[in-house]
Amino acid sequence: MDLGVIYVKRTKSRKGRTVTMTPRVRAELERLCRSGDGRYVFANPETGRALANVKHAFTSAVRAAGLADLTFHDLRHTFGTRLAASGADVVKIRELMGHSTITTTMRYMHASDAGKREAVARMAERYGTADCHKIVTNEKRQVHDLP
Repeated sequence: MDLGVIYVKRTKSRKGRTVTMTPRVRAELERLCRSGDGRYVFANPETGRALANVKHAFTSAVRAAGLADLTFHDLRHTFGTRLAASGADVVKIRELMGHSTITTTMRYMHASDAGKREAVARMAERYGTADCHKIVTNEKRQVHDLP
């Protein structure tokens, strides 16, 4: 808890890794630890035993909330998309998501319309006053042998 990370032992790749917690997640986990009997952070309220599969609890919560077409895996897509929208570079996103390749990470990053508009606006702000003759494409460099 002091480091603000969770060590995950059993992953899809069978390699342990650390996951950085947000302040909100950390506060909630600390609350859960204080309120329970100390054996499990996530316990079945009926049996008191550890939850064996978080996906089942998630599915029950989605059903109880009346949400349609929301899967546990959608959370990963949302995480990757929100990291990208917040300005994180693809290498950091890959590491945070635990992917071995950036190609896999790219499947989880979905550009929003607002994000695309912001990117174009930033580019226009930066280069909006640039003179056209200062922008040289690779094609022009090759034709004119420019450095």
